[in-house]
Amino acid sequence: MTTVQLPDGSEKTYTSPCTVHQVAESISSRLANAAIAGKIDDTVVGLDTTLPEDTICRVQILTNKDPEALDVMRHSCAHVMARAIMRLFPGVQLAFGPATEEGFYYDFDLQHALSDDDFLAIEAEMKRLVELGETFERIEKDRESAIEVCRDLKQTLKVEHIKDGFAEHDQVSFYQNGEFLALCHGPHVKSAAAIGVFKLLSVADAYWKGDPSCQQLQRVYATAFFTTKELDEHLARTE
Repeated sequence: MTTVQLPDGSEKTYTSPCTVHQVAESISSRLANAAIAGKIDDTVVGLDTTLPEDTICRVQILTNKDPEALDVMRHSCAHVMARAIMRLFPGVQLAFGPATEEGFYYDFDLQHALSDDDFLAIEAEMKRLVELGETFERIEKDRESAIEVCRDLKQTLKVEHIKDGFAEHDQVSFYQNGEFLALCHGPHVKSAAAIGVFKLLSVADAYWKGDPSCQQLQRVYATAFFTTKELDEHLARTE
């Protein structure tokens, strides 16, 4: 049995395994429809995360009014951007793609020299992918299986990262959105339909793991907001 303490001070008890999204549904269908992510105690999690059993925990449902939900959406938008770039240009090696205070970025290794001239095509492909509304599915793999997955995908940077960065981890996670599968801790939005409006901003040089002695990469900076008004206000402040 799990007891959930909600932000308003009320409590709910669940006698069988329950996800964060099911908690939202048990509160109201309106909240469940608006949910972007959740928090269990102090950890931001995806809506598909199962609550710990036989314990008492604090749960908050995050909507587009919460700054932490914006970070989750931006991280998912970074995956959509990477997926679009991989569709448009062959032989892309994926590095990292985190959310940032102002938006997000993704580092790539590819032969094509990305520039502002590519942004319209990338954004158009991103919009098509968002309109598909495909889910973000978390997939757990043991470390050796994860290495094989990345080898099969010809993602050599990810193979190296699992071998070095996850040497002490028995399990690692991937997120799949359509055909796009990436090594990632998450969390992500439930589906690409939750992604708002976005804009690619610039391309810069970067290095694998931030080390100038490692191979050079291309970093694409972008930003995303839940509404066009928020995006326009941000661009007006930063231009």
